[in-house]
Amino acid sequence: MTDQHAAAATLGGLAVPDIVPLGGRRAAFLGCGDSLAAARPAEADGHRVLSAGDVAWSGIAPRGVDLVVPLSWSGRTGATIRAAQTAKDAGLPVLSITSNPGSPLADLSDEHIALPRNDVSEDIPAIGYALHSAAIARLTGLASPDPATLALDWADAGPGIARVVTAAGAEPAGITIASMPDAHGAAEFWMLKIIEATGITVRTAPIEEIGHVDYFLGPQAHLTLIVSGAADAPRADGLGAALIRNGQRVVQIRLSDFTAAAGTEREILGGLIGADVAAGLAAAWGRPHFRGGVVDMSAQHIQVPVA
Repeated sequence: MTDQHAAAATLGGLAVPDIVPLGGRRAAFLGCGDSLAAARPAEADGHRVLSAGDVAWSGIAPRGVDLVVPLSWSGRTGATIRAAQTAKDAGLPVLSITSNPGSPLADLSDEHIALPRNDVSEDIPAIGYALHSAAIARLTGLASPDPATLALDWADAGPGIARVVTAAGAEPAGITIASMPDAHGAAEFWMLKIIEATGITVRTAPIEEIGHVDYFLGPQAHLTLIVSGAADAPRADGLGAALIRNGQRVVQIRLSDFTAAAGTEREILGGLIGADVAAGLAAAWGRPHFRGGVVDMSAQHIQVPVA
């Protein structure tokens, strides 16, 4: 894994550009993978967050919104470009966020926000998620953390991350990441990063939903990570205890244990922590990242070609 302090130092040296908030306009945020997870906190402000692939392949533009905001670090993700074009053809303004102002996605947009590029090589990518999340927070008028502030908490998270990895125990057959409402975005990013790092099947769900059905899981070894910010921690404890009584292995993760920050800043940091937990689990279970290089992580298969 990329040294945590090196990645944090890189993040701390980057700056999110000045962004004019949307004000009263309601947006549909469109993305895939990490970009989609980064947009989740916007739902708390009444915006829609949709899979770009759903829009692209259904051909149906988002309804009930004033504009669409497609997100892609490279600006070349095929489904996101197609989704943005679908929305534009339906008469919706397009405001894209990428790190590449010369990309096809930026070119078709009415407006574009350029995020700073970084040259650090991350085994489990997370910096782009943090920058996208911070930009979306500013755009929606939510409290947006400075990357330097995030970096400090991220660099100090090592002992807490190690505790989560140790508590997770032996390699399971499958993993559930359950989340309270103030940690849905972080939990979705944890799911993506643990899949990348370990190759094990992972799903994410709101904690109340796993409380209804997960006691049926078994007899295979199953790990449940319960991620919460500050919302109703006793409820998380109670549902986790019920799963333990039914033979599941449960680890409670309180994002508030990692930072004194609240709201969006805590949730973004929570995502970054998940990337490091994923790398730690892969090392503990002897599972090389991206299945030891068998999986091509260049993302070429989802990007439009560049001449």
